[in-house]
Parts: sequence; C-alpha cells; structure tokens
Amino acid sequence: MIYLGIAVQILLFLVFAVGGSIRLFQPIVVLAKRMRWVSYFSPKIVRSIALVEVICGVGILLPLILTDSSFSFLFYSGCLLMATMVGAVITHLVIGDYRQIIGNLALLGMIYFVTFPV
Repeated sequence: MIYLGIAVQILLFLVFAVGGSIRLFQPIVVLAKRMRWVSYFSPKIVRSIALVEVICGVGILLPLILTDSSFSFLFYSGCLLMATMVGAVITHLVIGDYRQIIGNLALLGMIYFVTFPV
C-alpha cells in the first residue's frame, strides 16, 4: 500500500506541477481554446491558479525527497489542492461543463488518499 501512495504522489506531481507550468507559460488565448473555464476568469486569476498548482504539485513530491523535514509539505499542499479542486468542480457546475467534473473529482480523491492516509 505504501508503493501505491508513492505512485499516486508522483502522478499528482506530474499532473499539477507539469500541467500547471504549461498553463502558467502558455498564452491565455491558447488556453481559452483548450479549456472553457479560462474565458470566465481574468488572466491574473488563471495564472494564479496555475502557480498554486505548480507550487502544490512540488509540495506533494517534497516529502519523498526531504524525509527529515519538520514542516508538513504534503498536508498543506494537499489541503490547498483539495480546495482548488472543489473550486474547479463548482466552476464547472456553474458554467455547465459537466464532463470535466469527473476528472476533478478523481483528482480530489487521489489528493485525499495521499494527504490523509489510512
């Protein structure tokens, strides 16, 4: 079960840190064509969300590297990412983009799994 948690942490790092960095540096016009929600927010908000994803994605992976740290990177990064995913679910509900909700809920479940292990 420990290896599953590590694998999910690495997967979450790839989804959020790598995906967030792509959203951080791509032009807003390109993002708006690929993602419907981008057109509903100002570019500063879109970039802020991407920055939060990058920072928290790295924070999800840091406990695997810094084993002696007294700061709980995983807990705080996980909680912030869960709040971001709840916001994403609400946003997709409001704008009527229902297909995206399933992916957001799956990511929310994986974040919960690694943040609060059984």
